[in-house]
Amino acid sequence: MLKKILLIEDVAQIRENVAEQLILNGYDVRTAEDGVTGLIQAKQWLPNLILCDIMMGNMNGYQVLENIRENPETAHIPFIFLTAKADMVHLREGMELGADDYVTKPFLLRDLLNAIESRLKRSQEQQVNSNLSNTYLKSIRGRDSKGCMVLRTEECIYFGTHKRGYFVYHPLGNFQIGMSLDTLIAKLNPDHFFRVNRHVILHRKSIQKYAYWDKGKHCLMIDVGGNPQEVILPKARYRSFKDWLAR
Repeated sequence: MLKKILLIEDVAQIRENVAEQLILNGYDVRTAEDGVTGLIQAKQWLPNLILCDIMMGNMNGYQVLENIRENPETAHIPFIFLTAKADMVHLREGMELGADDYVTKPFLLRDLLNAIESRLKRSQEQQVNSNLSNTYLKSIRGRDSKGCMVLRTEECIYFGTHKRGYFVYHPLGNFQIGMSLDTLIAKLNPDHFFRVNRHVILHRKSIQKYAYWDKGKHCLMIDVGGNPQEVILPKARYRSFKDWLAR
């Protein structure tokens, strides 16, 4: 299926020329001659990407972008400004409103196509990541002396082992859980949780700093409910840990 691009441009010659080139390069294109018409088309057609001039009568590009970002159905759509050099001094306003990129007029076709392809690729990656995040474990049942409680995993700080059992530290306290660390690490969001060693899984927010310890091992300083603790990171896990921190 062709990617849909909405082009909002009040200068007819530019609008027609750009639309023609985009069609020749394999895109499904619709055009609008002003911001109001473009906004209506964006809500009805839901394009994959919007190209929009800044200086237009009736409704300028900033107002179009603001309306796009305020609507839940269109807020995710990549938005690229087509801007004249004279508009550059005001471009920061548009970027702060949530524009994804801009292309300065007059532009080369390859520069426009590169900007479009880059934003479409990023949008697709974000969609894939969003779909994956919906499969991760959202909650876990914990038990303490007062009974059972359902805990949100994103609020959990530390999963560990104790006397052949498993527990989680949560801001509400320590809870026993009925799930092994092997099972847990396969279900938790890998962007947020890391298995430091056989006995510990940490949430990113718990890690304060780390330092070299001994024989290739590192010591992680973590915060567990305001109480500083140390966790040993084996040499074999160090590179994976560094890559995880850099995400």
